[in-house]
Amino acid sequence: MRRPPSHLTALVLGLAACFNAQGQTSLKPEGANPNAPRVSSLGTRFANIPGTTVQFAIWETRLSEWNEFLRQKKYPWSYQTHFEQSPEHPVVGVNLQDAVAFCNWLTETERERHLIDSSQSYRLPTPEEWDSAVGLARGRKKISLSAEDRLLDDQIYPWGQDWPPPAKAANFADGEITGYANDGYAFTAPVGSFTPTQEGLYDLAGNVWEWTQPVEIRAQPSGILRGGSWAYFRAECLTSGYKYVVPADLRAPTIGFRCVFDDKRRTASLLAASDAEKKQALEERMKAMTDSRKVDATAVEALRKQMQGKGDDSGLPDPASLKPAVADGSSFINALGMRFVPLHEKSAPLICVTETSVRDFETWLRDTGRNWSQKPSFLLGGNHPAAGMSWEDAMAFCAWLTERDRVSKLIPASASYRLPSDTEWSLAAGLKNETGADPAARHLADKTHYPWTPKADDWKPPALSANLDATKIPGTTDNYSYTAPVDSARGNALGLYEMGGNVSEWCADAWPGAPEERVIRGGSWLSFDKDALLTSARSHALKTASRADLGFRCVLDFGTP
Repeated sequence: MRRPPSHLTALVLGLAACFNAQGQTSLKPEGANPNAPRVSSLGTRFANIPGTTVQFAIWETRLSEWNEFLRQKKYPWSYQTHFEQSPEHPVVGVNLQDAVAFCNWLTETERERHLIDSSQSYRLPTPEEWDSAVGLARGRKKISLSAEDRLLDDQIYPWGQDWPPPAKAANFADGEITGYANDGYAFTAPVGSFTPTQEGLYDLAGNVWEWTQPVEIRAQPSGILRGGSWAYFRAECLTSGYKYVVPADLRAPTIGFRCVFDDKRRTASLLAASDAEKKQALEERMKAMTDSRKVDATAVEALRKQMQGKGDDSGLPDPASLKPAVADGSSFINALGMRFVPLHEKSAPLICVTETSVRDFETWLRDTGRNWSQKPSFLLGGNHPAAGMSWEDAMAFCAWLTERDRVSKLIPASASYRLPSDTEWSLAAGLKNETGADPAARHLADKTHYPWTPKADDWKPPALSANLDATKIPGTTDNYSYTAPVDSARGNALGLYEMGGNVSEWCADAWPGAPEERVIRGGSWLSFDKDALLTSARSHALKTASRADLGFRCVLDFGTP
């Protein structure tokens, strides 16, 4: 595989690209191709990426470039690694401010030398631009994502869907990944040492974490890293969509960055073309939906608002594909893509097969103008369970979802979403014929049943049956440090996921003798105690309380016609 040029060669190539034979700067004349790949004065090449208007550096910022910045800027930085690096290795030990300072310096330097003008600049990529670079559908598609797109975005890796990674996929902590061949580097590797993406970008997976920053630059206590590093090995940390939120002032031997090149004129041109394409596509969809008479005016109006810039591209299901819910025990997919199945054989009510996801919860927050004040500090991907909300929040979500689906005529006027009752939750988890007059009396009454129905001589959950604190359950493993995608474990007999782990779940019932407290069922990613993992185990908390391991799932009740 071709390696990047040495620092001296790179500098010569960069200067050659910027000067013509007469020694004049090669500012592109008006009318020149704005999509031509850029080469910086430091020799870094940039590539066009579908779904974004900026050009991405094909590799992480190298130590050679960083040292030139330190030399010219006299920037105060004295970080030392505990391992050796050549000039072609990525710089590490930079915090968010350091990375921004480098981009600003490079912009100022090239403007002073008339290599770029005032409408052009170098900066860090935004998290959304990084989504485009790594190939996520949410970063590259112009119109609403399908349910399959959304699911794949939460599961795919920069190299594809395989786990463990294929040989020479990236620079990881290879000794920690079962089945992954040694990549040849104990620490960082020279940039460009591994297989590039289709657009020619190197090391979007592994080597070093890369800083990203929103376009609206402001003082911020934390920053978002993407891509993994030479020290990482857990599968969930290496997915393409993983966001690692860390303090903005953190310097570490696993953290570096890459730049993007932003040309405002090119951006304006591409956005105008993209808007025209979106409008045409939405007009075609609206016409097809109206002609087919498969949806009511509400869905058409939603598309019209999207065309006018009043909606959002949230990846919701195509309304034309949805069938209204009926109380005959049929499964049902609602406007958010949540799938419901009958709790009792061929009869209502219906229960959601998954815990309410971050994506669905955030749709409610946006629509109602609320803030997620108790959002957990660890990363929550869109397909992970929402956690850190009160019982009252969960009830408000159900009321909002009821009104939303009634208006669109996906559920009848008599139907409503709600939280499951304590007894309904037991049935959903496979525990039937419980004895006891109330949740307190039923608590731990059955000492044999677990949601994953293990072998009689072993209570421990089989592989892929629940996301628990496996580090404290001898002989048990899982792939998640915190929550897992809501449908990553095996489904139970009803097809329901994570009835025994991931997040504990609010139920509708008040706790006996404590009218302000509500019942909580099921284990979570923090659970490990044998008795606490029994299906019959209950806990309770104030309905205003919130925890990082507590979420909910919905029931669709058809009520009285």
